[in-house]
Amino acid sequence: MRLIAIDYGLKRTGIALGDMESRLALPFEVFENLPNPQLAAAIAQLVKKEAIDAVIIGLPLNADNSVSGQSKLTERFIITLQQAIGPQMPLHRVSEYLTTHDVEGRLAGHYTRMQKRARVDALAAARILQDWLDGQGRG
Repeated sequence: MRLIAIDYGLKRTGIALGDMESRLALPFEVFENLPNPQLAAAIAQLVKKEAIDAVIIGLPLNADNSVSGQSKLTERFIITLQQAIGPQMPLHRVSEYLTTHDVEGRLAGHYTRMQKRARVDALAAARILQDWLDGQGRG
């Protein structure tokens, strides 16, 4: 089962790929400055090209699991994405609380700000996917 994970953002959206067999998530790509319809179309092309079986998307909830302003924007994007990939494609929402912050902390001191910007979103998507994969092993 091949998987794609998305760390959605208004400026940059990180993409990671993985599968249930290896249970590994790898950063793949970052899309920059694409309006939602074009972003959804680009992801739909990736889903088809990579023979993806399910989509995992990070939902930026607050620390208490309540809905944030960004999670409302993400939910709007999810509607556009589901239309682009088709209603039959499973789409799982996962809390992404502090994933980007965690990844930025791990990159601190190793890269310039521009180098980090180019990596952080795809790495955050990989973290979202790895968390989901790890959770699947627990039942």
